[in-house]
Amino acid sequence: MVLFFLFFSVFIFAGENLSLELIFESGQFKWTGELEKSLWMDEGWRFNFEVGIGKGYGIVHTGIIDELKKIVEFYYFPKAYLSGKIGPLEMKAGILNEERGPGIDKLFLDDNSRFYGFPGVSLKYSRDNWYAESLWLGLNESKGFNYKTLVFDFGLLKIAYEDATVYVNEAFNPYYFFVPLPSLVIQEIWLHQSGAPWKDTTKNANSLIGGWIELNFGLGRVYFQALIDDMSLNRLLGKGGYLNPDKIALLGGFDINMKSVRLYSEVSGATAYTFERTSPTIPYEYTYFSEGAIEDRMIGYKYGENSFSFRFGVKFPLSFGTTGTFEYHYLAYGDRTPETPWHGSEMPSDTKWLIGNLTQDHTLSISVETFLGEYGGKIFTWWSSLRGFGVGATLNITM
Repeated sequence: MVLFFLFFSVFIFAGENLSLELIFESGQFKWTGELEKSLWMDEGWRFNFEVGIGKGYGIVHTGIIDELKKIVEFYYFPKAYLSGKIGPLEMKAGILNEERGPGIDKLFLDDNSRFYGFPGVSLKYSRDNWYAESLWLGLNESKGFNYKTLVFDFGLLKIAYEDATVYVNEAFNPYYFFVPLPSLVIQEIWLHQSGAPWKDTTKNANSLIGGWIELNFGLGRVYFQALIDDMSLNRLLGKGGYLNPDKIALLGGFDINMKSVRLYSEVSGATAYTFERTSPTIPYEYTYFSEGAIEDRMIGYKYGENSFSFRFGVKFPLSFGTTGTFEYHYLAYGDRTPETPWHGSEMPSDTKWLIGNLTQDHTLSISVETFLGEYGGKIFTWWSSLRGFGVGATLNITM
């Protein structure tokens, strides 16, 4: 009951965007209710938060009394942060749940942790046609994450550099956050110079580099993104008696408007061992959590290593201001074990992809949505060759 009054009071006095989602899948109802709000603290500074309650997702808060658990099983605060701007410098600090990248699925950073946010800070510096950002998230007391990007915006063309680092035995490393160099360079300076008095063998970091490019034109846009894990010069140059296996993820897609019809498509995938740790003594896997489904705990690419995804969708107008969407999604993946180096085997000498037990899923989905002033809603249904049939509905109220 206390939770109810808390949620109700926040809604009455601070309501801005309220959403309700109800899903029926595999014979079970699931639902969530969320409230998002931005409070102006001063000119240019805001406090932003998101609070939600839900049921049916396998999460049960023991503090909720049994009678209330019949309706509500858990509550969550995925976002609560201060944001503002001083000249060309923008800042966000607090509890963050972030994503970056041009596609539907993101390679470096995605908000797959739907019900949970992380303490973090983002500094973004913008000048004319470019900006640079440094982001830190504290995943737990002994595991930190940093993301950097440099984006050039030439109007129709955007080009971005990205890198990310996951490190252990420390929650925050100021060198990865403040030093304006690629994380791979910082890692080499900080960790791999033998004889350096600052070298600390208890610390270890896994760096990934890449970037994206987006071309906009009259009818829409096309984009491409790449991620390289464990960048190795001997693989890049093809030199040496042993070549490390490629650990890469790629993504490409388009979004085109043809009169009143919108077409979009995206292809993505990651080789085996991408995002995976390579030593049994170094638990720096590229995940938010050590338990749960891959899709719910990856920091970056939702489907993880050793996977392939293809989606194609069509959006079209219907009567009375509604819009319909039809989408087909194909997903294939082999063994995905980010917590187990090399899937428990020896490091291979060549690139692997879709190895192990192969799983395939075909999904067809149809949705109809509408917006009437402050109110919006969507009804949707899908069929999956793995999950079966499902239906759902969402309601959004903006105040």
